[in-house]
Amino acid sequence: MSLARRWRAAAALAAIAALALYYFHSAPTDGDFWWYDASRHAMNGVFLRDFLLDGGLRDPFQFARDYYQRYPAVNVGFYPPLFYLSAVPLLVLLGASHAVAQAMVSLYALLAGAMAWLLLRRQLGPLTAGAAVLALLSLAPFALWSRQVQLDVPAIAVLLASSWALTRYTEQGGRKWLYLSAVLLGCAMLTRVQAVFAVPVMGYFLFLHRQPAPAPLRQRLIALALMGCVAAPAVLMAAYFARVNQTLATAVPGMPGLWTFENWTWYVRCLPQQFGWPCIALVLAGLAGIVRAAWQRRLPPPALVLLAFTVCAWVFFTVVSNKDSRFNLPGIAFLFLTAAYGLSLLGARLASLALPALALWQLVQLALMPPVPFVAGFKQAAQVAAQLTPARRNVLISAHRDGSFIFDLRTATTRADIGVRRADKLLVEIAIMRGIGIRDSGLGKPEIVRLLERNRIDTIVAQPGYLADQPAMDAFESMLRDGTPFRLVRVIPMSGKLDKPEKELLVYSRSAR
Repeated sequence: MSLARRWRAAAALAAIAALALYYFHSAPTDGDFWWYDASRHAMNGVFLRDFLLDGGLRDPFQFARDYYQRYPAVNVGFYPPLFYLSAVPLLVLLGASHAVAQAMVSLYALLAGAMAWLLLRRQLGPLTAGAAVLALLSLAPFALWSRQVQLDVPAIAVLLASSWALTRYTEQGGRKWLYLSAVLLGCAMLTRVQAVFAVPVMGYFLFLHRQPAPAPLRQRLIALALMGCVAAPAVLMAAYFARVNQTLATAVPGMPGLWTFENWTWYVRCLPQQFGWPCIALVLAGLAGIVRAAWQRRLPPPALVLLAFTVCAWVFFTVVSNKDSRFNLPGIAFLFLTAAYGLSLLGARLASLALPALALWQLVQLALMPPVPFVAGFKQAAQVAAQLTPARRNVLISAHRDGSFIFDLRTATTRADIGVRRADKLLVEIAIMRGIGIRDSGLGKPEIVRLLERNRIDTIVAQPGYLADQPAMDAFESMLRDGTPFRLVRVIPMSGKLDKPEKELLVYSRSAR
């Protein structure tokens, strides 16, 4: 590589790194999680850190039970663990905090950008490839989910790494790239199990695709076995929660039926908001280039790999009943990269003009975006509860974002001697999400008072109106209004991007003590 080309490559990667750094500095990092699962993803990493540093290896099961009794926001068993495991070194080095968890997401955003650049640089050149990556990462969905502690961006980063290794295998052969692509796909599933959509892609290029130097069948079978071994924990978790996962996959209330036009156009109708019309125009032009090259049988292996990932992602997320615009983030990423590659097939000069122009437009739009959503109030509530709660007693949290309170109690206070109980575990039973099912305990006020005493609860932090349509929760709120045996000691206003019922957190202390 010439010196000038090296400088251009360094400049492109530096711009991608600067965008990842901007995402970190503009993200919520003070215990003010916005998305509901984000605090739990952060808490899972903290749990593994504490497990390593606080003697969890001596008696793993007892440590896990005791830890969950104190901080019932850990759900490592429900989500694959790779992101949390990868965060442990940083959490050990820098301490347990929201900022460190967000920093890990930013590092994965940087990895995603670097892998996307490697996929495009030989076809587009280093600077144009860098512009394409900046345009991709500054799309509204990436700008949002790169600044929340969620698994989406980390999983996409590992998927892009797998697709890059698979591209090298299709071009060069050799077991090194074959094994690497298979292991990385296993790691993607170990980050977010929905990455299973790419297994057919791997199967196609291992056993059906004609290429100049295919690996021997034995090596291809070994690669498949490696992928399965790495992904096995995620597969076993999905099997364990099969009843819930089947409902999410096939019959989520309010979602269109599988064979309806509405279902098969659901994610397409999200594109104007996710891409914007200038980007959609570029994507359509790029896809035209892909179609023309395929028709002429001149589709290069990298474009074929990107196209295969795109098609499998869109089909998979369309078939799955549980839909949200963020779920198809992998499909968006691979669609854009496929289109960028296709644009270059229409003409190198066209790509070198259109992609930087789009990147500039996207970055301007990014600068004009409103601040990243956050929800504040739980950190202050956790600090107040830590001051009020006697030694070896517990706090009850009754709020939709109870994970934020639990995370903040662990990371923003030094009260390791007190624990947390959740009202939505004691008084009702929710099957993962309310739409799937909720069951009331049927307890009245006298039974609730006795239940709180049995659970050694001296402090209550409550969001007014939370699950108030359930009889037990209504009785619980009635007990709090009566002022016996708990009295109101603090009202903490909530701020940020709140749902309509969210206004304040009320802190109660047991008046008899």
